[in-house]
Amino acid sequence: MSKLLTPLFELNVVLRTPSERSRRANSYILHPLAARYESVEAMDDAFAQALDDMREGRLPLLQLPEYQAAPPAEGPRKLRSVA
Repeated sequence: MSKLLTPLFELNVVLRTPSERSRRANSYILHPLAARYESVEAMDDAFAQALDDMREGRLPLLQLPEYQAAPPAEGPRKLRSVA
């Protein structure tokens, strides 16, 4: 599991926080800018707080790579028949 999470840690998509239960354990959370929210209002509030926290150095910046070309657009999918 650790091997699979390492790239996400390097990009700061998943953040490690010390566990409150054990000194040797970690807790894991998604970066607030990469998380899913129940409503647009909750997302707006979380984004505003995350941006403030990043400016103050309390939250790391996301390290996502820049695309050299735009990903393909979602379009209608063609169904293929199987013989």
